Amino acid sequence: MKRHSIYWAGYHPEKSVQAQSIHFLRNELEALYGGDIDFKFVSDVGDLGHKAVDLLTLVEEGQIDCCYFFSSYLTEKVNELNIFEIPFQISSRKIIYNLLDGEIGEYLSNKVELKTGYKVIGWWDNGIRHLSSSKKLIKSIDDCNDLTIRIAKNAMHKMAFEALGFNTKFVDVKNLKNAIIQNDIDTQENPLTNIINYGIEDYHKYITLSSHLYGNSILLCNKKKYYSWDRSFQNKLDESIKKATKYQRQLAIDEDAKCMEYLRVKGAEIIKLNEKLRHEMKLKCLEAGDDIIKRFPDHIRKLL
Repeated sequence: MKRHSIYWAGYHPEKSVQAQSIHFLRNELEALYGGDIDFKFVSDVGDLGHKAVDLLTLVEEGQIDCCYFFSSYLTEKVNELNIFEIPFQISSRKIIYNLLDGEIGEYLSNKVELKTGYKVIGWWDNGIRHLSSSKKLIKSIDDCNDLTIRIAKNAMHKMAFEALGFNTKFVDVKNLKNAIIQNDIDTQENPLTNIINYGIEDYHKYITLSSHLYGNSILLCNKKKYYSWDRSFQNKLDESIKKATKYQRQLAIDEDAKCMEYLRVKGAEIIKLNEKLRHEMKLKCLEAGDDIIKRFPDHIRKLL
């Protein structure tokens, strides 16, 4: 019988940055434990008949041990995660990495563990998010008014995008492509890699590089499972995740450049959001999120 077992699942295809990084992590652990570890990984939980969002429940209830997920989906349970959900606040990946690897990451991890059945075991890069549309490039606030945008399941996103004039609609990623084909939505926001991963590039020719959000890919482990492992395994897992995190973040950066080139070759119209317009959008989103921002402790707001 193997000494340790760990069951991971995700919601992206095998070629994705996230899946490649889980394979890296598995290789690290198998190099340490050899035949003493059973590491199972399902790249896309949809292959098991689930929606992507079901993965959160499956891990919290212990049917699956670990997953990565866009942290914005956890804000109803852990309001503090809204720190990274106010659009147009990001400045650079390097700064965000430093925040997540420091006091803010520790603060958020403790809040998640306190309020949920998860143990946070890492912070990965879920991409810089941009706008894509089947109708037009976004060049003004007025351009947002007649568009229906697919958003993640997050109250802060809903308030912010509606403040910009969009009609908002949540669609699970499993159903995103069909919603686009059926014209249920005409606009969406995602990292460039997801435009390709979800097969959206043939329908959304207009891409506005808005860099409005940094996507936090939070690594979650069922809390009971994590603390059932002996301290030595916990430490080795933590060390392996640190190595995998460095690998994953570089993959995410490299992926942006590859996706940009691919989309240009596909004939997408791509523009970078005008700085003046970006600032105008930022102010509207800050105003929409003011009540949420006020809930953050003073020392956390100062760090940001």
